[in-house]
Amino acid sequence: MSKQPTEIRKKQIIKATLEIIAEKGVSGLTTAEVARRVGFSEAALFRHFPNKLQIIKATMVDVHESLLNGIQTIISKNTGPLNKLEEILKFQLTFIEENKGLPRILFSDELHLGDKELRQTIMKRHQKYLETIMSVIAEGVALGIFRGDLDIKMGAKTFFGLIQTSIFTSFMTDFDVSLLQQFEPIARFLRQCFIGRNYCA
Repeated sequence: MSKQPTEIRKKQIIKATLEIIAEKGVSGLTTAEVARRVGFSEAALFRHFPNKLQIIKATMVDVHESLLNGIQTIISKNTGPLNKLEEILKFQLTFIEENKGLPRILFSDELHLGDKELRQTIMKRHQKYLETIMSVIAEGVALGIFRGDLDIKMGAKTFFGLIQTSIFTSFMTDFDVSLLQQFEPIARFLRQCFIGRNYCA
């Protein structure tokens, strides 16, 4: 097999990691299986990542960056804050549907009881995510679209919490029901909570 650039190899490893975790959970992830799926030896795998934890950490960072980049693309569009929030909502639900290994990491003992550095890595990106959502809500308040008395920080936490609850429910039922079925109920609830009474679309 011809040599490939390191970044391409790392992307392949991350993709394989998410696939394995989606199928077997975090406890079912082994470096041997990752190496087999990517198509090289464990020794070659360890040249990119020294152990399983570092693979999981790199996977979480990569997934979070992809998520945040997608959200930034939505925010950069010349649309109103309500449309942006609804687009972000749909994007996140779709993103999780396509990366079912992600919830298995988020709800795993490896995250909650394991490596402190991994938890800190995720928390930093979560804070960046909340700040991004807060900026959209603040824009809506400033434009008079959202309620003037809306608590921006709690609004962002509510937005995230509704998505997280939907993900957890789907995760516990092994994704029997599409996450996208939750889009309209969540969007409707957010409109009721956020939109000012005097606003006319």
